[in-house]
Amino acid sequence: MRDGKARTLRDIERECWNRFGHADTQAAISARLREVCCHGWEKHSSCQTIDSKQVWHYSLSPFPTAEAVAAKAVAA
Repeated sequence: MRDGKARTLRDIERECWNRFGHADTQAAISARLREVCCHGWEKHSSCQTIDSKQVWHYSLSPFPTAEAVAAKAVAA
């Protein structure tokens, strides 16, 4: 997920299976995504309606440093 590409829980589950030979449930993956801010990552989510069903996509980005936040505030 470090590439910033948006993925569904099913995509993340499949990627874990391909990389490690086992995967957590989608519920477990969702729980872990709620904890990423403690490890320097920021979660982004978006919802799309596909075939009359809501599909959530998740992506991660590095949490901005204090210096980056200050520089952005000065530039604005």
